[in-house]
Amino acid sequence: MSRLDLSTAQIVPTVSMADAATQDHSTGDKQFPGLHNDLLFLWAMVDTANGKRYELVRTLSASAAFDFTLHECHPDLWAYPRTVRIPGEHDLYWGPILWLERDGQHSAFSANLTMAAKHRMTVALGPRGYVWKEDDVVDVLLTPLPDNVTRIDVPGEPDDVGYTSSGCTVSGSIEGSPITGGYGGLDRMYCLPGLSAHASKISHLEHYWFVWGAVFDDGHWETGNTMLGAGGYATATFHRQGEPPVIATNDEVESSVLWDTRDDVSQPHIATLSFGGHTFDFQGTHNAAACAAALGIAWLHGTVQERGAARPVASWSTMEVIQRNWGGSGGRATPR
Repeated sequence: MSRLDLSTAQIVPTVSMADAATQDHSTGDKQFPGLHNDLLFLWAMVDTANGKRYELVRTLSASAAFDFTLHECHPDLWAYPRTVRIPGEHDLYWGPILWLERDGQHSAFSANLTMAAKHRMTVALGPRGYVWKEDDVVDVLLTPLPDNVTRIDVPGEPDDVGYTSSGCTVSGSIEGSPITGGYGGLDRMYCLPGLSAHASKISHLEHYWFVWGAVFDDGHWETGNTMLGAGGYATATFHRQGEPPVIATNDEVESSVLWDTRDDVSQPHIATLSFGGHTFDFQGTHNAAACAAALGIAWLHGTVQERGAARPVASWSTMEVIQRNWGGSGGRATPR
């Protein structure tokens, strides 16, 4: 990536929402002209029948499965989560994969036979849902909610990038315990040929990510997806099922994040997001950082409540804070 001061670059994204059934789930997806799908992330935050809260993330590319974390989140924001599985010889599959397509469904097959014999991994992506199984610990079906794919197109210097995030309901089980509720999805990063998504413009822009889903007593869902970055960069979507989405970018998004410090360790725990005539309050409930903390990434689970609106029956939200690229307040989020 060429050198560019992102804090003064005035980068303008184009944001829209689409239905998962219209998406090309292959590694040859060309929805952003001139870009390729470099990485994808399957992720979920779920509650289980045994009373536990889990965070799970799996990273795959066109040729490899190389990152994963499953951890039990702690209701004490200052307590370290319990790591259940990470990639490696003794935990989960790490190595080359092959993608095969059949009837519009794209499935990943483990190409390292030695590792595959030790660790079963099943990933299948299609227009109606995403199957994800790992050994005897993860057995998950992610089902996209209607018209709930946030699509972000960010052309221009120093390099063109794209991003999609499909928000889903979650069913199945974790560590043998049935999932009783949760929210998850499929995120995909697009970049120029020959460039890694980890080194692309969007990886340097991102600082705060807020993603949430809430279900109400009449059964309808409301979802949100907000990214705050350097130089006033911001993207935000809010979708109430059955209604047109609310979309905002850059200075149309206002926010504040409240941090706390204990024993010389600082982390956020309360946030406010305002855009499109709506204001949302995030309240942290679980520490979800686990092994990501060593990478300069803080994860908190919480709840999101829209001010002046009905209270949901259940709400799941994650605030991801990427501190390694941050040299100030980041975007329009004002720490206070």
